[in-house]
Amino acid sequence: MPDILIAEDEDILRRNLTYILNSSGYATMSARSTVDAMELLKKKEFDLVITDLVMPVKGGSELIKYILDYHPDMAVIIITAYPSTDSAIHAVKSGVFDYFTKPFKTEDMLSAVKKALERNKEVPFIWERLATHNVTKRETGLLKLVIEDGIAENKEIADKLSIKVTTVKQHFENLYNKFGTNNRASLISAVIKALRN
Repeated sequence: MPDILIAEDEDILRRNLTYILNSSGYATMSARSTVDAMELLKKKEFDLVITDLVMPVKGGSELIKYILDYHPDMAVIIITAYPSTDSAIHAVKSGVFDYFTKPFKTEDMLSAVKKALERNKEVPFIWERLATHNVTKRETGLLKLVIEDGIAENKEIADKLSIKVTTVKQHFENLYNKFGTNNRASLISAVIKALRN
């Protein structure tokens, strides 16, 4: 039975996730803070950590850094109410398996947990999978700049692709529609799922 640690300061969400995962056949423990989570990680080996990014004292970024330093094979899923393009890109580059924006669907989380436990967290991106979403070559190039190179500014993206800033904005609008999202962090999360699934 896989062991999962949930690090989340929001009591209701932490309790609900713990209940749902325990009911789904996982052995789940929870921590209200990054400090508590680190203490549990010193005492017990987990297969997966689900962590919020924004928590009191030390944030989820500190926990992710700790996991990468001391438990590099452990899968990590991020949940956050404060998504940003930078945090999504940083998460991907650091090897985080998935990135969820609150609120999220229970079935999506359970699916991500199952996949995270089945796969090594260094799952390669298969860019050809974006074809099923009708993503153009230019849009794929834009997404590669954002996800692989960490370029977030429209002007820099425009310069790299030799297009206008207004064209970059239009590409993002098209991508939001194709992936059913409304901001860059959600778009990055949806694209990453498409590239890995």
